[in-house]
Amino acid sequence: MEKTKISISHNTLKRIFGKLTTDEFYLPQKATFDALIDYSGFDVSEEFNDNSFPENQSSESSAIPFKADIKKKSNLILAVILFLSVIIASYLFFKKSDFNADDVSLKLTASEGILPKTCFFSVDVANVSDSTFIDFGDKTSLIYLKENEKTLSHTYFIPGVFDVSITNKTKGYKKARVFVTTNYEKWYALCFQRQRLIPKSYYAFLANKNQDSLFTITNRELQIHNIDTIQPFFVRLCNYTPLKKTADNFVFETTFKKEIQKEEVSCDGLVFKVSGAENDIRFHFVNSGCTSRVANIVSDKIINGTDHNLSPFVVDFKKWNTIKLINNNKKLTLFVNEKLIYETTYTASLGDLRGLFVEFENNGFIKKCDLSSLDGKKYYSF
Repeated sequence: MEKTKISISHNTLKRIFGKLTTDEFYLPQKATFDALIDYSGFDVSEEFNDNSFPENQSSESSAIPFKADIKKKSNLILAVILFLSVIIASYLFFKKSDFNADDVSLKLTASEGILPKTCFFSVDVANVSDSTFIDFGDKTSLIYLKENEKTLSHTYFIPGVFDVSITNKTKGYKKARVFVTTNYEKWYALCFQRQRLIPKSYYAFLANKNQDSLFTITNRELQIHNIDTIQPFFVRLCNYTPLKKTADNFVFETTFKKEIQKEEVSCDGLVFKVSGAENDIRFHFVNSGCTSRVANIVSDKIINGTDHNLSPFVVDFKKWNTIKLINNNKKLTLFVNEKLIYETTYTASLGDLRGLFVEFENNGFIKKCDLSSLDGKKYYSF
């Protein structure tokens, strides 16, 4: 600001108005407040100094003329309006600095390996004034992009389909979709504390059924591989063998249960996801009382439990449950234990099949996990 001889960055103004992500209790520096107040012409010392409220005031001195009081309040209101006008004008001006799809460039240029897999990206953010980051889509930390950054690489330790995007933490643009396949058309089991912590606290192995024809992993085995079973953890069964079959027509079915401590008060969940080359379908099931945590994805639609009544997605994990999803030319019907709980349609195609997973929050048992064509031909079978 030329008037105050103090420079306030446009990002600081964005943070004040919540345009950039900040901590919950973020406050600008005192110098910033002082500069804005000085610019507005509002005299804080005159309006709010200690002498304005003397402790021992005589009845004669406290008799403030009515007109003077009105004038002081009018000046105060005018100063506040001027102050807010400056802030709003600055916000509207700097809002134009948002980047858009034409300002950034991101392309997957090469890769090596199968699992793990390292991918190489070319990037260009030279035309963007905001701080920009790359999100690799696997819940790892965002990477800050320097203005002259041209090439980056990232290693994926889990199979799946990942949307890579460039973001300023407010808005993101998807520019690449990465496919990480499983080896030898096999099913993999993945165990991890949090996905963002991989490869730390992470255990992956070829999945098989035990002597009881079930898939499970004991807590003791998890602990051997540095998974803290007292803290929340996740166990995923997956197969990401790409197929030249449309993901807009299939039948998915899985049978499962979980061990729940009787006196435990917690929210447990199970998620299954079918991935296509273009989009995905994901459904989330929880125990009673936890439906606000449900987050479902149907192609380009997101259905959250925070703004929808998703109580049909409550299951009793202590019992065996069978989930069946029929996708008939983009029309979905979802059954739990042969009871219809949800129907919907979508328009944006999923593309060809890339794979699927079933994931427990904490541990569980899987008796079967199949994905077939509408006429019964097995695509994936566990």
